[in-house]
Amino acid sequence: MRITSAIGILVLICVFAISAGCTSPQTNPVIITPDVTVTPADTTDKTDIGKHFLTIPQSPLNASETEDALFLQESEKLSYDLNVKLFGMHNDQPVFLQIANASKILVAVDNVILTRYGLANPENPEPGVFSNSALQNMYTNGVNSGLSSSTDALKSSAAVEDMHIADLSNAMGRTDNNDLLYMYRQELASSRNNLRSLSERISAFGQMYTPKYITPASYAEIISSPVEKLPVQ
Repeated sequence: MRITSAIGILVLICVFAISAGCTSPQTNPVIITPDVTVTPADTTDKTDIGKHFLTIPQSPLNASETEDALFLQESEKLSYDLNVKLFGMHNDQPVFLQIANASKILVAVDNVILTRYGLANPENPEPGVFSNSALQNMYTNGVNSGLSSSTDALKSSAAVEDMHIADLSNAMGRTDNNDLLYMYRQELASSRNNLRSLSERISAFGQMYTPKYITPASYAEIISSPVEKLPVQ
């Protein structure tokens, strides 16, 4: 993802979360910013985005919708924690920094869902610690793989986005709540953008990422399509 595109998404999501007025002190975004000069990609007034979210009616959550909301919250924390760790190991790869920035904001955005529906936040405040054992294993394996090389680190980050795209798509198929669908569409577009950026960097090393969670056809369609601008409807 181009840095200008990343900044545009960050500004959009940040205003979105603030407009909803629901972020908790624990996950207020602490943005890591690269030491570069950037120009905002989009100067559209973002206040309408938060207003739009607040106009979407709230509906009761069933068991699967609740489970999805909690899992996706912690899954977004996995993306943040892993990319922060990988950037510390490979600081010549700014894509890790860009994804960490976007993920930290999206953690706060997911808090909007939890707060609106009165769900306890499953996040452990400790970096790299997760209540979900599958996410814990993915973090540990991702860090260990990242020790080998930059390409292995990039592939570890790509696997998280690959998984997140599959999980978001499945969650969208299990809900008819328009507010959840709106939120998940924003996160899905962001994850697709992240996967495009990672695929580009992996290709620069003469290698390729093989998807583990989405189909090869879906992956090929994502990386061959242009960067998406948020918000998506």
